[in-house]
Amino acid sequence: MNFFLIKHILFFLNGIYMVLSLILIGLAAYARLSVYITSVSIVGGIIACGVFLFLLALLGFIGTARHSQAALFFYIVLLFSLFLIQFSVACACLTLSTSDQRTIVEAAWQKSTNATKIDMMRTFQCCGFRRVDLPHDHPMGCPPCHFSELSCCEGDQGRQADCCTGHTNSSIPRTCPCTVTCWSVVEQKLERGIRVTGTVGLFFSLVELAGVWLALQYRHKRDPSIDPNCIF
Repeated sequence: MNFFLIKHILFFLNGIYMVLSLILIGLAAYARLSVYITSVSIVGGIIACGVFLFLLALLGFIGTARHSQAALFFYIVLLFSLFLIQFSVACACLTLSTSDQRTIVEAAWQKSTNATKIDMMRTFQCCGFRRVDLPHDHPMGCPPCHFSELSCCEGDQGRQADCCTGHTNSSIPRTCPCTVTCWSVVEQKLERGIRVTGTVGLFFSLVELAGVWLALQYRHKRDPSIDPNCIF
């Protein structure tokens, strides 16, 4: 392929990576400011991914513009590592069964903080993971559902229900008015979401592999605008 054609394709690919990184950072900041997500670890993880992708694209821009062998080498190594990770995750998403999905989500629920669980219940307007009668200190339990501002906890019955108030020591357990559990909502969306994520991830991983190949070709090509007789 022509030297300048590869150069412009690399500029285009890195431009896409940079735009995607800014979208990631912007969405994470918007979600945090809008109180859609209050967990600092989730927001920090998304922003970290965006910053890494931005720096990788910046390295690609510098290496391509200067035809720097060192910058292109590190760019190829990092981009290929990103390809391996993304390709593996995409293949895993496409091969996950429904039971595997439930096991993974249950494990994530058990390890989640109360703030993360409250975020999830607020987002999906649900109470509890699969059961609402579990104690709040149970691994599969949840914080009092009124923290998630659920409409089912606003009435007289909701203000007295154990699942909304968090009072589990009552001698007369009060029926929980919140009948929608989080798994019943997530189960409907998870299958399609994982398939879409796997397909999109597989597509972008192949784009990254193409970027690695183009960067290798570009790194080993001589810049025709430079007279080789002037080097020595």
